Amino acid sequence: MSTSRNQFAKFENAHQMGGIRVGSLENGVRAAWVETGSGLRFLVALDRGGDIVDARFNEHNLAYLTPNGIKPPSPAYNSEFEWLRSWPGGLVTTCGPETIGGPRPQTGGTSGLHGRYSNTPAEIESIEQPDPRRGRKEMILRLIAQDTRMFGPNYEVRREIRSRLGEAEIHITDRVTNVGNAKAPHQWLYHVNLGYPLLDDDSHFVYRGKSQYWELPAKDGSLLVPIAQKQMNALKRVSAPLPEHSGAGERGLVVDVRKDRKGLCHVGLVNQKLKLGLELEYPSANLMRMANWQHYDRGCYAAALEPFYGSLLGKPHDKSKMPDASLSAGKSREYQLTVRIRTGSAIRELMKHDGELVQ
Repeated sequence: MSTSRNQFAKFENAHQMGGIRVGSLENGVRAAWVETGSGLRFLVALDRGGDIVDARFNEHNLAYLTPNGIKPPSPAYNSEFEWLRSWPGGLVTTCGPETIGGPRPQTGGTSGLHGRYSNTPAEIESIEQPDPRRGRKEMILRLIAQDTRMFGPNYEVRREIRSRLGEAEIHITDRVTNVGNAKAPHQWLYHVNLGYPLLDDDSHFVYRGKSQYWELPAKDGSLLVPIAQKQMNALKRVSAPLPEHSGAGERGLVVDVRKDRKGLCHVGLVNQKLKLGLELEYPSANLMRMANWQHYDRGCYAAALEPFYGSLLGKPHDKSKMPDASLSAGKSREYQLTVRIRTGSAIRELMKHDGELVQ
């Protein structure tokens, strides 16, 4: 978005161009509404760690939303599968900071699905608004979330959400620090949830690399299921609603995504009917693998791209060392995720990162 001197004579309030507004929903949940001025606008749920829920580009919804709405956070949702009662869906749900994936043993008991982060409120540290008159186009929301427990583990997450006037991009930077005095388990996942109409019959997932297939309900006690390579690649084409996904049926891939020369991974979803694509870009050094979750039920029609650090499936399904990933006292890990909207000829740039899956 260019702002000439002549344009400055046509507005007094920079919010006509874009910016960040903070308030509360009817149920008291704090939120920030971000307008980029590019057609991309989104809602940040401050009481849910600064996760991004509603997201639209022009007239099109991007994200899957559950019937739960955006509920106030509560530790009651951190047990077993109770996470599903409060999860709003949304464009970016953060999972961690101790565990990701299904419930598993942890310090003081058993973890809940996908960890505690999305039920942890965040404090606003600062807001930077765009000011086109002074040549400042960036808008930045800085947040702090604390996930603590007497005797530990204790985590601090500093989050920055940054966009720029006229650009259809969201840049998320998280710095996770173990502020306790002992080593603690640590895993991190961005659950990027895609919904209709972006997610539709014959939309196409974009990624390439080495992959494993899993499905639920598990067969013979094993999540991982060997399938032919051709069948695995066919899963990149979005399906119409499937009878076998009624209820809690689901399937997915865990992918070692091939990185580019800069060490960045590029994955996404393209809807050729809408001439619309969504791209994720992230450094492979910190988010080493990605999952593609698929749940094509009637109504509950959703899929997600999930870059992660740690182990999504856990022991004994994951033979790597990542189920035991940890963070030493006083140490930090930083994660970056860019969400980018692609339209027109820019879709071809995203498609350059597509390719075959191998086992």
